[in-house]
Amino acid sequence: MDRGMGRATVRERYEKLGLAEALSRAHDYPSACHELGLILRLAYVDLPKNLQSVVFQDTLSAFRLLPEVQTGHGLSSANVLLQAAEVALPKQKKALAVSEFKHAAVAHKRRSRAHHDGGSVSLPYDVLVHIFSFLDLRSLASVGLVCWSWNSAAIDNGLWQMLYSNLFDNHSTCSSKEDHKLVPDGKDVVFHGGMGVDPIININWKEAVRRKCEGVSSWKLLPNRVVCGHCQSIIWSSGITCRTSHECSKIGNQKLNIRPISPYKVVEYLLGEIELAEMSSDTDDSDSDGPSPSTQHLPRLWAYPKLSSTS
Repeated sequence: MDRGMGRATVRERYEKLGLAEALSRAHDYPSACHELGLILRLAYVDLPKNLQSVVFQDTLSAFRLLPEVQTGHGLSSANVLLQAAEVALPKQKKALAVSEFKHAAVAHKRRSRAHHDGGSVSLPYDVLVHIFSFLDLRSLASVGLVCWSWNSAAIDNGLWQMLYSNLFDNHSTCSSKEDHKLVPDGKDVVFHGGMGVDPIININWKEAVRRKCEGVSSWKLLPNRVVCGHCQSIIWSSGITCRTSHECSKIGNQKLNIRPISPYKVVEYLLGEIELAEMSSDTDDSDSDGPSPSTQHLPRLWAYPKLSSTS
């Protein structure tokens, strides 16, 4: 019997999560695998038969897509999904999943060797900044660890200002007293202007984002999912970049209300145990659910020293 809450059935809730689409995007593949694995472990037995079939097919699709995902966490994330499949799936389906994974792992290894044949290319600073402007929070925090030139571009203040605006405050400016609270000490703030002139505050926006994330428990792990408090939609955080904000149809002139949600909350939502309105109103206790294996290392990104003297 199908199980739903309100007007949304469990099938509709699952489709709203967009896992199948996320698996086809290399940057979302690891997160989608972890989320799908959690659904297998915690919700599979409670799902309707027709939805169990969909989840199983998505699991097989994840393994088939593995060779296309040449990222550091691709294979390890697929392994996490395989372990969940071995626990949750019945014997015949488990055998199919294991077989699919083995074939995909071999193909992934072959393709990975082919990709290592090329050398690195040095790109100009402005080109790197343009490329990095298409990155989300997690990715922008990571690319600066690659090399000196990438770090120099990745700490570009304009990138982090756009990202801050798209994540936390669509009305953010450089002249509010509230912004002054987001940066440490006075050394990161420079006031311009004289008597009768509104001051312009030069903010270290990467530091502002870092302090914003560390100041709210649910942002500390740079979450994979967020929920919009206005339109009540679940969003992949990778879709919010320096250039791209969440297109909310109900925000009007209001400030952003985007809050992180943990994979465990996603499972609760799927099973109808929690509504999106509850998640968007207060999710600061999400770390009590425990971080997923793919996010445990992320706070360390902020701890790395700058590779460049440029600030």
